[in-house]
Amino acid sequence: MFEFSGLICRHALSVFRAKNVLTLPSQYILKRWTRDAKREEYVPELPSNSQDSLTVRYSNLRQEAIKFVEEGAKSIHIYNTALDALRVAAKKVAASKKQCSHGVVLNGGIRETDLDKGSQRTPYQSRAEKEKKIRELSAELDNTNERCEVYRANLLAVLRDMEEQKLKLSVKVQNARLSLKE
Repeated sequence: MFEFSGLICRHALSVFRAKNVLTLPSQYILKRWTRDAKREEYVPELPSNSQDSLTVRYSNLRQEAIKFVEEGAKSIHIYNTALDALRVAAKKVAASKKQCSHGVVLNGGIRETDLDKGSQRTPYQSRAEKEKKIRELSAELDNTNERCEVYRANLLAVLRDMEEQKLKLSVKVQNARLSLKE
């Protein structure tokens, strides 16, 4: 549902609940669901992920087509104009599709023909680019591991403090009980 309508499924919400994620990450809050979004002017930016980008393009085109159909049905004159415009657009789309069928490469190194066929997308990356990406991700992982160690040490210190406080409170409770018995 998120890919097509922007609604997070209950399974994702269950995972958030299980992982104790208390606030929804910002990438799951679409601009169109915010207070300052204007429905008529909303055109979302295309994500870098090609599948998401395909979904957004589909959604945008469908939304525009629905507006076009609603306007086109209002009178016979507008209907005829809209129908002519659709025929011209269909020719342009066919011509563009023909150009893309010759293996035009899109952003991210993914062939449009691969997206059209629904086949496995083939990124065009050299071995050096892949190794560079692996080094970058490894460095990021090392950095994250270091931060985790610091967080773990801080958490353990907090837990030790809490345990000490618990012991102090239990001693005070025990002393209070003894003083009540006397």
